[in-house]
Amino acid sequence: MNDRQDSASASDRMARRQRLGLRVFRPAAPLVARAYRALEPGWARRLQRKSVTGYEVGSYSFHGGELETLIGRNYEKSLRNLWKAEIQAPYLGIRDASKLEKAGSSAEAEVAEVDRLMEIATSEDVRRDFEAAFTPAEREAIGWLMSLIGHGEAYALYTSSTLVPVVQGTGAKLGMAMQAMEEAKHFIVLRTLLKTLGIDKPITDSAYILFEKVASASPYRRLFAMNVVIESFATTIFAQFADYAALEHVVGVFHQDEARHVGFPRNYAQAGLIPEKVTTSRRERAARTALLLPVFPLIFDYKPHFEALGLDCFGFFGRTIYKVAHHADRVGLPGTLPADELISTMNLFFNAWTQAFEPERFQGYRDYTALREGDVRRDLLERETEVFGDIFEAAGTATG
Repeated sequence: MNDRQDSASASDRMARRQRLGLRVFRPAAPLVARAYRALEPGWARRLQRKSVTGYEVGSYSFHGGELETLIGRNYEKSLRNLWKAEIQAPYLGIRDASKLEKAGSSAEAEVAEVDRLMEIATSEDVRRDFEAAFTPAEREAIGWLMSLIGHGEAYALYTSSTLVPVVQGTGAKLGMAMQAMEEAKHFIVLRTLLKTLGIDKPITDSAYILFEKVASASPYRRLFAMNVVIESFATTIFAQFADYAALEHVVGVFHQDEARHVGFPRNYAQAGLIPEKVTTSRRERAARTALLLPVFPLIFDYKPHFEALGLDCFGFFGRTIYKVAHHADRVGLPGTLPADELISTMNLFFNAWTQAFEPERFQGYRDYTALREGDVRRDLLERETEVFGDIFEAAGTATG
């Protein structure tokens, strides 16, 4: 009896909270949005003037130009000649080779990974398949969404490279150095793919502000925003597009890398290397939360592109927030609100927005953080579960 009463009481409190939130939200949201949008362009221009990254969104490159000779001789050649200690000196006990490489087929029978990916990215057959699979409006939407990640990879390259001298311990420095190398690969391959498909786009001011704020943050805030938040977002979007024509060849291997990057803070925290004050300080928790404020306008900037593809934007970001909130708590980099409270608040926000401004879509309170049938391919979910743990158990079901 008491359990039923407690459950009913909780439901009543939630209903009252929803009604109160809606009464406040309906008039306040447009005012806040207009005020922010009025300030956003100036904020972006100020960040551009003092950018620490030297990244130029318009040219899709870093300050100083392409320097194609260095790309060919110092980047691509390095990857082609990437030898494995486990093969050259197996007695050292270093395990850096795959089963296929240890079988002796890597050097002669396989093309280096970067060559394979670049070949895919410049294939006219893939471009024709892409154009046949999607309408012009859908191709435009894919371009905006994947370009968000493409430019994000440039910032991930910069940010991970700046974290190499900051993280402590040999394993941490080696791991972060490898992340920087993988981000470089993601950046150049995805940029080439998008240009080949003719769908490379800039990013919105909200995305630019987010990326620049992350890149210029203090080290542990940078680690949180990049490896916990943005990499979690990347795993979600790569899982979303895993079976899309022209993208399927690369986003699966990107997802594999990003899942490993998300796992870095967990391993680092388990080694006891995140200071207690970073975890518990109210100032640090508030600063981590403040870093993510541009995510709100970003959601609405990219919402039309999700909808053009028939995708649920709030559901996508709800699942991402679910992962980020739990992962942040587990690795000792929480925000101002505990995970469950943040998830509840975001659910109220998404429901209130839908009820207030898209009433035709509102069919009662919905959990936007839950996985639904068809959201994530099972093999990708299993990979993420290795990184994020069992947080998905309460969220729903994967596809086969």
